[in-house]
Amino acid sequence: MKRLAQHKVLLSGDSFDHCCDQLHRFFDLTSLVIYDCIEARKELSFSGLDGAFFTQVTAAEDRNRTMVSELIAELEKNGIQHSEDLQHIAQGYLSKTLHILSHFLDGFIGIDSFFYNLLDDSHWLPAQTRITIDNNPSHYWLVHIDCYSASPKEAGLQRL
Repeated sequence: MKRLAQHKVLLSGDSFDHCCDQLHRFFDLTSLVIYDCIEARKELSFSGLDGAFFTQVTAAEDRNRTMVSELIAELEKNGIQHSEDLQHIAQGYLSKTLHILSHFLDGFIGIDSFFYNLLDDSHWLPAQTRITIDNNPSHYWLVHIDCYSASPKEAGLQRL
């Protein structure tokens, strides 16, 4: 198996295990990203009760912000300076770049999403959600997951 992505996912639940069950259910039902294996890593996850919780959320959001900035810079480097320039993007690399950027803005999880707020279907932590977490931190987790895909050879063996 090859690791394709890592995500930090914000969830609400009674325990780490409860949140992991929700994660697996979410990924089983979504067609946005498909992984052959998802490994939740408790040692890299944080309860809302942990003093580092919000620091970790902010660091994860910052990775998303960096990705958004890099995508915008790539569009600009390739001549997209104004919104009207978007109508001239041909299918291919630039349209895929715009597509990935759009997912960060519309809240759809993608392989490039580092932080994902499953509570709000967002790549960010809204102020109201932070207040809600502050008021009941024991019910919130930032769960780190490593996501894997089988190689074509492994996938063939799994089907036997």
